[in-house]
Amino acid sequence: MMLVSCKETGPPLTFSSPKGLQERPPAPDPEIVAALKAQAVGNKLLGLTHYLVRGDYVRADLPKAPRYYLLNFSGST
Repeated sequence: MMLVSCKETGPPLTFSSPKGLQERPPAPDPEIVAALKAQAVGNKLLGLTHYLVRGDYVRADLPKAPRYYLLNFSGST
């Protein structure tokens, strides 16, 4: 399937690499930290998560306590 339009009126699309956040995320509230400590997965993430801020990775804890996590395991021999 091909969708084509000859009447483009806007500027051409430009693609750039994601820049990440512009500011460091705020520290989580004490209730969030307590909720993360009560979770089987969340307590292992405290102090280990990173955010991309202006092209650099900075250490920051999760601002929320998620109910579900997506885990990706990989390995090679």
